[in-house]
Amino acid sequence: MSNNKKKDQSTPTIVVSKYNNYLVTDLETLKKSTGEELDTQPVTGLCRCGGSKMKPYCDGTHNEEGLNEVKKKDRVPDEVKTYTGEDIIIYDNRGVCSHDGSCVEMLPQVFHKDKKPWITPEGASVTKIIETIEHCPSGALSYGFGNRRFQEWGQENPAITTDKDGPLQVTGGILLKDDSGCQPECREHYTLCRCGGSHNKPFCDGDHTDNGFEAD
Repeated sequence: MSNNKKKDQSTPTIVVSKYNNYLVTDLETLKKSTGEELDTQPVTGLCRCGGSKMKPYCDGTHNEEGLNEVKKKDRVPDEVKTYTGEDIIIYDNRGVCSHDGSCVEMLPQVFHKDKKPWITPEGASVTKIIETIEHCPSGALSYGFGNRRFQEWGQENPAITTDKDGPLQVTGGILLKDDSGCQPECREHYTLCRCGGSHNKPFCDGDHTDNGFEAD
């Protein structure tokens, strides 16, 4: 019985159109940053304009002014840079970074806030670097050895978590179907804008820290 149930379960999917809210299908786990679980439906509409009074749910506010959620020309380029140390390679894509700051806070010896190059792989042990990179919610950071790159951490349970005053944190390999063909840097975990201000929509680029966005 349990095997049949597992076979019948559908993969959660986020359907994205530049003119509509986020439509999430077959999602079982939606929760706040505090861990409190929220209700889901077979199709759950989540706000992406920042104006809903029912966040994280969409209340149709975007229909008042309309949506045209396209990437802006002045966005940070979607480009992976490589920082090679003696024992580990660090990969970084600033274009999809949500700027949650965990890397700088956890390991300032490697990830520098106001210094170039901003990443120095020799600054800490391989173990500490991997531990820090695995806290990156957006998929901007990954690591490798030789010709092998590691981007996924074995997050098997699909979930969306609302970051306080920040983006939607997507984990567990939830599919993203974007009408413009956008794909996250890492399909296992990524962050979606819900303040309406990102230059790299649908992905968060940290703009919520500057525009005063507030939501749990």
